Amino acid sequence: MKPKLIGKFQTNYGMGMVYLSAYCYDPKFPAIVINSLHGEPIATLTVYIEGVVLQDGELLVKTWSENERIAQQALESGLFEDTGKRVPTGFVEAQVWRFADKGER
Repeated sequence: MKPKLIGKFQTNYGMGMVYLSAYCYDPKFPAIVINSLHGEPIATLTVYIEGVVLQDGELLVKTWSENERIAQQALESGLFEDTGKRVPTGFVEAQVWRFADKGER
């Protein structure tokens, strides 16, 4: 599946502008990948957890480990809103976000 460009935001730790591309884990779970200006993947923002049911427009986001800083900047970009919902997975929790209406996509 060819990725769809869905937005961009500025990071403040050496990568500058990054771009968000959408793929799909399956029809109900979009995979959001953060890419450099040159198209190299930097991180996968989302995570797939089998059996989790999301509402339309919701994303399951990995905000721990290597994603901690880039996920925080993605949220601060205004492209996303945190729903406050959490899904336990091992010793951490995945956050449930959705696209902000005002987001650039």
